[in-house]
Amino acid sequence: MHDPDRIAEAKEKARNFFQEKRANCAESVFRAIYELVESDLPPHVSSLMTPLGGGVGIAGENCGAMLAGTIALALEYGRRNPYEGKLEDRRAELWKTYSLYNQLPSRFKEKFGTLRCWDLTKPHVYGTQKCRDFCEDLVVETAGMTMELLLAARKSGASFPFRENLLMQAAEATGLSVEELIRLKEKGQPFPSFREE
Repeated sequence: MHDPDRIAEAKEKARNFFQEKRANCAESVFRAIYELVESDLPPHVSSLMTPLGGGVGIAGENCGAMLAGTIALALEYGRRNPYEGKLEDRRAELWKTYSLYNQLPSRFKEKFGTLRCWDLTKPHVYGTQKCRDFCEDLVVETAGMTMELLLAARKSGASFPFRENLLMQAAEATGLSVEELIRLKEKGQPFPSFREE
């Protein structure tokens, strides 16, 4: 499902938070999405995004906007109580939602070339107006990508094919497919050590 109006609204809200409220990248993306989805969480939950700014406490690691967008997906698809129900059902649901969360970092990296704040901001020199302008555009695009994923998840039931992920590393080491590894994870079984060469 692609709703250009909802995506544009998410982008505009993120821009306004970043420009007018002087919110950091993570707060801006999260709050924009928060205001567009139904959530029983209080508005001040967006304060949990504050540490993510500047690649987590300006450490330059994973982009705070991308991290907050991924967290915002959990407003609709996060587990409210990971201890309810049967363990196997909870694990199956977790792997389904992981496939949703996996999408944003991949799309972000395709668009911007990296996930690292350090690498994203270096050409613009962190702290300068040029960098803030770049980050504003990045915040806007990330909010749009996040809303686009939420709309698609509503249509698909939050089930997506995995993109680049850690299971690929395990598949190479074990000789099993990603799908076989997911089935083992859903059952709570460990992966075999390594395939025999």
